[in-house]
Amino acid sequence: MEVDTSNNSIQLYKPNSKEVPKRFTFDAVYGVDSQQDQIYNETAFPLVESVLEGYNGTIFAYGQTGCGKTFTMLGVQESEDLKGIIPRAYVQIFG
Repeated sequence: MEVDTSNNSIQLYKPNSKEVPKRFTFDAVYGVDSQQDQIYNETAFPLVESVLEGYNGTIFAYGQTGCGKTFTMLGVQESEDLKGIIPRAYVQIFG
């Protein structure tokens, strides 16, 4: 798998295969070096702001087991840098 954050795409390929790699493009793509605050500020912050203005909003974490959904949503409570989307949303809402 290859993550291309500049083109918001992920390329999947089979090792030792001559098949053409499959490329998928998204609104945003985050690699393994992404930080929790970056993901929150770019994805959840604007959504929470809209909810506070009266619009509906949903954050839906979907993916394979073990890919980081729980970490992204909850993070590590004892570390400010590692807090996830939910605790950061609480701070934004009640701040």
